[in-house]
Amino acid sequence: MTVSEPAPRGAPLSTNQHFLCMFDKGPDQGVFGPRHIVASGWRITGPVDSEALRAALGDLVVRHESLRTSIIRDVEPPYQQVHPPSTPELTEHELTGAGAGAEERETAAHEFLNRIEAGRCPSTEQPLIRAALGRFDDQDAVLVLYAHHTVSDSWSLQIVIRDLAQLYAARRGAGEADLPEMAQYREYAEWQQEYLTSAPVAKARAYWRDKLAGAQFASLPTDRTRTDATGVYSVHRFLIDREITSATQSVAKQLRSSPFMVLLAAFNLLTHEISGATDLTVPTITSGRSNPTFAETVGPFFNFMPLRTDLSTCRTFRELVTKTRGTCLEMYSYEVPFGEIVAEAPAVVAPFGDLTQAVQAFQCFQFPVGAEGAPVGDIRIAELRRRLLSDPDTSDIPDGVVWALDIDPEGDIVGSVRFNSNDFDAATLEGLVTRYIELLRVAVADMDAPFGTQLAA
Repeated sequence: MTVSEPAPRGAPLSTNQHFLCMFDKGPDQGVFGPRHIVASGWRITGPVDSEALRAALGDLVVRHESLRTSIIRDVEPPYQQVHPPSTPELTEHELTGAGAGAEERETAAHEFLNRIEAGRCPSTEQPLIRAALGRFDDQDAVLVLYAHHTVSDSWSLQIVIRDLAQLYAARRGAGEADLPEMAQYREYAEWQQEYLTSAPVAKARAYWRDKLAGAQFASLPTDRTRTDATGVYSVHRFLIDREITSATQSVAKQLRSSPFMVLLAAFNLLTHEISGATDLTVPTITSGRSNPTFAETVGPFFNFMPLRTDLSTCRTFRELVTKTRGTCLEMYSYEVPFGEIVAEAPAVVAPFGDLTQAVQAFQCFQFPVGAEGAPVGDIRIAELRRRLLSDPDTSDIPDGVVWALDIDPEGDIVGSVRFNSNDFDAATLEGLVTRYIELLRVAVADMDAPFGTQLAA
């Protein structure tokens, strides 16, 4: 389709949008609240023309309908409504650091990203993407893009920055933007309705009904009984050093696994240590992009995937990685939207209703590179990917605790844990991170050592 086609009224919701509606607490908090945003930042080298950038942001919203879409929730059935294009808000800021060195500016850039990420993007105000431009000088700037999580995700922001860079260059006179053909998110929702009636999905439903029988998500005891108070989310960021990272990659290669499988195996070890259970169901977050038709589409594709592993027969980390690998390969082959899984195994989400527990999700970032390093017109763009500054006040997540690891090009692993500080003291999560790193360090150093060695580390 072309972006000039008028959008029909009442386009269906995707299953992911329906899932978000399950957590609806109104427009002031929760998944439809103004702090449920996804943000990324980039250093920009070269002169930034504010008016060209503002115009390019408008072009971006024309191209991607999802960025100007509302979920109409006060009717049955709910639907998504695409609004006419309008130009997103662009705020400009002067950053201190005129005489600062590269390291000081990099720190200031990350502080700026943290500050913007703790901001607001109300789901009631279109379009649902905003930008903040911070300038050190006329050749060095930081661009932060943030969008409401109901219309975007981290993968989508990589598409957004690539497209924005091309649209900006075009606005600066570099010729027509060279962008791929794409489908709109509402077209994905329409395709998904038919897909969910297919034989493979029916087979997957039966698989999950059997696989998750008797299972519940692993959870973490909270420091305080949970209440209905508006969440105040914090993020603790950390580094796993190059030695451990290298050993993790080596174990993955030896066992024909991905680094994620090794890191998840260590997380299973930590979860076992917390709960004493050997039958563990840990949720992870996937890209949700199984249909290549929508590879260039911006929208909330992310999917929640239960990974159930039986540790009872594992005596060494080698055995645990092998078991975890089998879990991942098997369960990913039956991936369907999480709403379909819950319909077959509703008990798996029971811990969400326990006021003394919080579900922990574990993921590794594996996003495409949007506009990294290459010149675009008269500027260069480099992502602020190596985020190490913790923040007691950050963007919201729907519920629970979310771990995210990213194998950095510098050779180590950058990690983060997001949590509701109403439920947890920061020291609790910091202690868990320290313990996780130690378990991983011992495990990858000798994957054939009996588990007693790791558990006593």
